[in-house]
Amino acid sequence: MRKEKEKMYKKASLKNSFEAYFFILPAFVIYVIVVLKPLLNTIVLSFYEWDGASEKIFVFLKNYQKLFSDPIFLTALRNNLAWIVASIFIPMILGLLLAVLLWSIKNQRIRFLFQTSYFMPVIPSLIIVGIIWGWIYNPVFGAANKILKMIGLGALSRGWLGSPVWALPSVILAGNWTFFGFCMTIFLAGLQNIDKNLFEAAIIDGANRIQSFRYITIPSLRNQINLLIIYILIGSFKVFDIVYVMTKGGPFNSTEVVGTYMYTRAFEHSLVGYGSSMATILALIVSISTLIFLRLREEK
Repeated sequence: MRKEKEKMYKKASLKNSFEAYFFILPAFVIYVIVVLKPLLNTIVLSFYEWDGASEKIFVFLKNYQKLFSDPIFLTALRNNLAWIVASIFIPMILGLLLAVLLWSIKNQRIRFLFQTSYFMPVIPSLIIVGIIWGWIYNPVFGAANKILKMIGLGALSRGWLGSPVWALPSVILAGNWTFFGFCMTIFLAGLQNIDKNLFEAAIIDGANRIQSFRYITIPSLRNQINLLIIYILIGSFKVFDIVYVMTKGGPFNSTEVVGTYMYTRAFEHSLVGYGSSMATILALIVSISTLIFLRLREEK
């Protein structure tokens, strides 16, 4: 009797597994065609010297050797790291503060109004955002210089996107402007799940607002912070469109990121193999950095 039950259980398990794989199969096929196959093709192309039209020449690791001795690529990689640091501090801190302020508002209509207003920058595509901020930074009719002159700081006005010093911070600011509303929404969702009895108990124990924020609010938002940091790591290495629209990596490669440099090398200079090596290294960096971060968070 027991053996018969085990056989029936195994048959049911196999049937359920088959049905599960059957439903997963269409999505897996699309994933292979759209993601895995191009990824493998890119890795293979990174070992060749190819202009996209003539015959491929196998050069093995030559593209990678050239890559790590390329000063422009190293500059682009450093700019990506600067983008990560800025994106972790500016929009996450601003989003958290705004989420706490909105959470303290009791009137649901007023909260919804502010939440919608703060989330609006997330909606437009980064290409549109790049065009708008390009107008804002325009040295002739841009709003940035006009506002500085209106408040008596006209000496600080400059050609923001034409300066090798200020171009990268200007582009990063424009990119972060589109992200703080997303951070705010994620944090606000996390705050609404915190048990308010914890704060009442902390007040009874003599904790002030800063201590409650440090020891209750921040630890309770651990999952949201992890999510946003991973999102920032991946997004900051993949950034391309807003930089390309605003500066195309200039002036003098000061705003170059790996995405824009990879695009110009591969498609504008017909160095497909070299561009593929950049794409491969970029995918490897994103994967390793994400895994390391997850590992450190799990250990902590």
